[in-house]
Amino acid sequence: MVDSTEIAAFLGAEHVGPVASVTGVESLDRAGPDHLTFCVYDDPNAIAASDAGAVVCPQSVEVEGTRTLIRTDCPREDFTVAGSEFFSPAVEGTEIHPTAIVHEDAEIGERTVIHPYVRIDANVVVGDDCEIETGCVLGTPGFGFQPDREGRYHNKVHTGRVRIGDDVRIGPNCVIDRAVFEETVVGTGTKLHDFCHVGHNVRIGERALINSFCTFAGSAVIGDRVRLHPRVSIGNHVTVGDDAVVGMNSGVLSDVPAGTTVVGTPARPIDE
Repeated sequence: MVDSTEIAAFLGAEHVGPVASVTGVESLDRAGPDHLTFCVYDDPNAIAASDAGAVVCPQSVEVEGTRTLIRTDCPREDFTVAGSEFFSPAVEGTEIHPTAIVHEDAEIGERTVIHPYVRIDANVVVGDDCEIETGCVLGTPGFGFQPDREGRYHNKVHTGRVRIGDDVRIGPNCVIDRAVFEETVVGTGTKLHDFCHVGHNVRIGERALINSFCTFAGSAVIGDRVRLHPRVSIGNHVTVGDDAVVGMNSGVLSDVPAGTTVVGTPARPIDE
């Protein structure tokens, strides 16, 4: 149980009304007296109609009666941060599910959670405070085949590693390939949704947001804070600059400048 004043102080937000004690989070229309909720609109009627114990809302909101408000410039963001801080289960130490297969030479950081049926091979380094969801495979050789003079394919020997930064979440059934040489990298704070594939020698920057079914061909470079919508495919050796956004189902076959939003196949700036 957490007092609303403690939440407001943590957020650096304004507390209005009586102190409320809350035990969890819920949507505005379903919340009860023990819940923290949020409203992004300046809509006092919607807040007044809710049974929520405390509401994170815009600073401009005024509600008649004795309602508990936590007023902030960013209600959605601050509600999410508060929920994570006060109501997410605490991870005290590294947790590896008994069904996970983690090679003895792999390095797993502190307070990292490895879920069921994960496979982590040798030459994989996972940072602190990470979460590797069910069914992920990290560190297998990439799809590197080279034809000889007779056209027969030979697999390239992979001698590199996979390096996962701190505070990374890798969703269910993702695959991250070992580098041919050097490293395949997923940067600190990056989040991957379900069924993503990261090819060998790909480098994904920090705090990128990668939605489901995104694929990265070998040696692609993804900048910091990039946002990829579902089912984006990035070609070999393509660079996506910092803060770029790629729309759903896009195929990125050439470099994307920093801060640009692109859509389509081949992907083009949205203003074109």
